[in-house]
Amino acid sequence: MIAKLSGNAPAVLIIAFYILTSNTQAQSNSKGTNRTVVVGTVKSINSSGTSFDVLQSDKHLRKLYVNAASRVYFVGLPAKDNHTARAGLGVKATCEKDGLVKTLSFTPPLDEPLMLGVQRLTMTKSELFKEVDKDASTFISYVEFNKYIYHSPKHSPDSFRKADKNNDGVFDTAEFVEALRKVSWWKLSRKTPDEWFIEADKNMNRILDIKEFAWICTSGNHIENIFKRTDRDESDSLTQRETEAYIRSVTHGR
Repeated sequence: MIAKLSGNAPAVLIIAFYILTSNTQAQSNSKGTNRTVVVGTVKSINSSGTSFDVLQSDKHLRKLYVNAASRVYFVGLPAKDNHTARAGLGVKATCEKDGLVKTLSFTPPLDEPLMLGVQRLTMTKSELFKEVDKDASTFISYVEFNKYIYHSPKHSPDSFRKADKNNDGVFDTAEFVEALRKVSWWKLSRKTPDEWFIEADKNMNRILDIKEFAWICTSGNHIENIFKRTDRDESDSLTQRETEAYIRSVTHGR
């Protein structure tokens, strides 16, 4: 059956299109203005330091508020620095949809990542430390670690803070080594792909199920998606070749 349009059908269609467009735009904006994890840069702050605007990576401007219950950290900012919120600092916050902060980390602003070449894969811990310590301070700063080892404005504030045991804003040798253990490319470069596969193949059937793959994959929260992407032949298991391709994608970025 073919439905007939009434005389005012064009108007109805225009209204329907307008509503659909408005809803789509609202949904799109809500992704930037109502998200509960905020990552960006402080653009402005009020005189009391309790309210500030954050420019997010998607260019949405988000207003955040802190109160007595908010937990605020200054990560990668040496104790001698002024630990007060100011424009230009990096931000990673968890908050309510209205912008009330639960946890908030202020960090130094980050440069663009400049990962070291493939030579990093064969370096020892001490060689890597010396290579990354660009200012020869005998410490690794937040900026140095993010620029050369692990760049993640979303995850670095938490991982750096936890590894910085004495809260002095930099890594000494022991803290650097401990932080390296959590970096995927470092972990996987310590053995050959063949060695990793043999070690993970617990039942020695020459394929890996997802539980065995977890021995290799460090992204625990996303392991199911990573497993599916790595399983190119959709067999619900990983061959040695597929596993090697995954490891190379982590260590070499391709």
